[in-house]
Amino acid sequence: MADWTSIGMLDDLMDRKPTRVAVDGDAVLLVKGDDQVFALGNQCTHQGAGLDRGVIKIAGSVRTVTCPAHGSVFRLDDGKVMRPPATKPVPVYDVKVEDGSILIRPPE
Repeated sequence: MADWTSIGMLDDLMDRKPTRVAVDGDAVLLVKGDDQVFALGNQCTHQGAGLDRGVIKIAGSVRTVTCPAHGSVFRLDDGKVMRPPATKPVPVYDVKVEDGSILIRPPE
C-alpha cells in the first residue's frame, strides 16, 4: 500500500474552489465541499486540459467538475465520466484528514 502524502491544511482550502497541487510530479485537483475533500487527477482524459480551471458543482449527491476546454464532466467521488467527449475516468486519490492536515495517496 502506498504511503500517505501531506499536501496542506484543511483550513487553507476554500469551499468549492478547485486547487491544484503537485504530488510526486503529478498534478492533483483538490476540492473541499460539504465537509468532504476530493482529490483526483487534474488532467482531463480527453485532451489534457487542467480541471482546476473548471466549474465545480456540489449540490446534494451531484459532485462534479467540468473541463474548461470541451465540457467533459467528471464525478468528484470516483472520477467517472458523466458527460463526453472524454471517455476515460480520471484517477481518484484516497483522502484523509488528520489533525487538520490533508493526506492523500495514489489509487491502487
